[in-house]
Amino acid sequence: MVTFFLTINKAYLLDSNREEDLPIPIFKSFSQLVEENLFIISLSILIIITVLIFILFLRRKKKGESKEKEPEIIDPYQDALSNIQSLQDQKPVLSAKPFVFRLSEILRIYVERVFKVPAMELTGEEFMREIASHTFFKNRYDKILQEFVDQGDRIKYSKENSEDGQMNLLLETALHFVKDTHKKLEEAKNVPSNSQS
Repeated sequence: MVTFFLTINKAYLLDSNREEDLPIPIFKSFSQLVEENLFIISLSILIIITVLIFILFLRRKKKGESKEKEPEIIDPYQDALSNIQSLQDQKPVLSAKPFVFRLSEILRIYVERVFKVPAMELTGEEFMREIASHTFFKNRYDKILQEFVDQGDRIKYSKENSEDGQMNLLLETALHFVKDTHKKLEEAKNVPSNSQS
């Protein structure tokens, strides 16, 4: 029994390296935590920086692509004129039906872009009704456009071959329409600025 009491009184029974009976610390200081986990912390910071650099790289790349993909804003008037000119200069000359389809498409795209009329989706009659209800076209261009649409439809849907004179007349009508509407729009823009000064 004496030996039992002697062993209980010794402080190093549980841990032979300890000579005093001090409590084991439950909480560690911040510097101890950092020292013990330095590798994990460094690796985490490196991964975060790598991911951020990758995200910035992707954003810059997307911005560069979006700037490249932005189409040039082409003036509808200039576009219509150049398309009519290229149709006129095309060699070999298109036969009547493809020529009229292309000329009609150029004119409708011009009207759609300038006057915000859904011209490409409309039949000839619907196109004329839409034009007649537009404020710019009231009492202007009715006869010219009606004749253009009628002549174009005759050429597009007839079985007879059309003469070059009819195609040239349609071309001149389209050219006159584009130039004259552009001129009137420019005059309308300049009227308010001249009246204010």
